[in-house]
Amino acid sequence: MLDPSRKVMKLFYEVEMSDVGYIRPLDLGKDLKEILKKQFRAKYVGRFVKEAGLILDVLDIVDMSYGTSVIGSPNIYVRVNFRALSYIPMKDEVIEGEVENVVEYGVFVTVGPINGFVHISQLGDDVFVHRGGVIQGRKLKVTFRPGDVVRARITAVSKPDPSAVLRNEPVIKVALTMRQPKLGKIEEVAE
Repeated sequence: MLDPSRKVMKLFYEVEMSDVGYIRPLDLGKDLKEILKKQFRAKYVGRFVKEAGLILDVLDIVDMSYGTSVIGSPNIYVRVNFRALSYIPMKDEVIEGEVENVVEYGVFVTVGPINGFVHISQLGDDVFVHRGGVIQGRKLKVTFRPGDVVRARITAVSKPDPSAVLRNEPVIKVALTMRQPKLGKIEEVAE
């Protein structure tokens, strides 16, 4: 498991966003900020927004304009500024993550709210072999298995694909390497 007391580079940001929300007549008299926060959570959480990154949560409503009504709609529409928590993986940043899955051609590492991939050729300066659900180096005998904590550098971040969610695929893909000094399995790097 990842140790929360470790110093880890933060890839999380608070961003301010703006959008139009609506208030239904039956919601008048209730906490409007909570109603709008719930709407924007449903709309944005889990989506990649070009200027903001992958939205993880809507933190709070900063301000909202006076309401406007539209002919034919019983709702009141308001322009809302809100703060959101986002995740933006950046090329060349060093991250720490936990190995989630080991496959024949590499390992998947949990990087914040998404998974990164380390190809078997990028695991280190050794020849690695996949056996029995683990990957092991021939010379150094470094073994990668699910649950191991690793340090890696982001080498590539794919462009967001909004339709990936419909195919049950990640919205963005992150490629990682552990070939440089001080990268790799955390317990092995410390020695």
